[in-house]
Amino acid sequence: MKELLEITNLCYQNLFENLSFKVEQGKFITISGGNNCGKTTLIRILGGQIPIEKTIKLLGMHIEEYPQNLWKEITGTVIPQDSVEFLFKTVEEELNYAIHLFKKTEEEKKETYKEIVKKYKLTKFQKKNPNDVSEFIKIKLLIAKQLLGSPQVLFLDDICEELEAKEKKEMINLLRTLQLETGISIVMTTSNLNIALESDYLLIISEKKILLEGEPLSIIEKDNVLNKIGLELPFMVDLSVKLMDYNLVEKTELDIDRLVDNIWK
Repeated sequence: MKELLEITNLCYQNLFENLSFKVEQGKFITISGGNNCGKTTLIRILGGQIPIEKTIKLLGMHIEEYPQNLWKEITGTVIPQDSVEFLFKTVEEELNYAIHLFKKTEEEKKETYKEIVKKYKLTKFQKKNPNDVSEFIKIKLLIAKQLLGSPQVLFLDDICEELEAKEKKEMINLLRTLQLETGISIVMTTSNLNIALESDYLLIISEKKILLEGEPLSIIEKDNVLNKIGLELPFMVDLSVKLMDYNLVEKTELDIDRLVDNIWK
């Protein structure tokens, strides 16, 4: 697998000290950690909002070496906590303006608009003011706009934090669909380890460095370590770990029906 992103000995203020990790192309990576571990700051650094020299490479080249216009083409960043003011009075106008910046012919613009409205389930919101819709719809709109330029990596900061359970599931399904269809790499911070379970690779930040990294379930099973830094285990993982301590099950089970079946065997 081709390497997309490489962070080497990142040091920044009192948040990171020689923090290093790599991201393979086409992967969905989640980054988690306790409160104030620097997740949002890390996304700002990766997205180029906070300049750091000679530390971060994208596709083999340090990010500060990219021309600004090229950087905007190959990366996208969504940070919901930033104050976002949409420019137009309707979702339709907002999308069409963004599409106009990337598509040349009228036919391309019309087809792109139809595809976005369908894929992101925005049909009934087209005439709504984008500043007045729910957080869920705002985030989908922001992601859609970021992906118009067909970037190679999308940086997302805790986009599911304020969403309801059903919306979180739909958001992850959307991201997985985008990943599959476009081959885009996704780097997303999250304080919710249930979300992390849906990713390809999980990194845990603690004490300014990467504490743990690997396949999500194998990391999340390390309950003692995660509890110490203030992370709450997903219910099914927590239950499975406790049952394994009593030799009632042999491995972590994420499906409640299968877990019950295993207990009664």
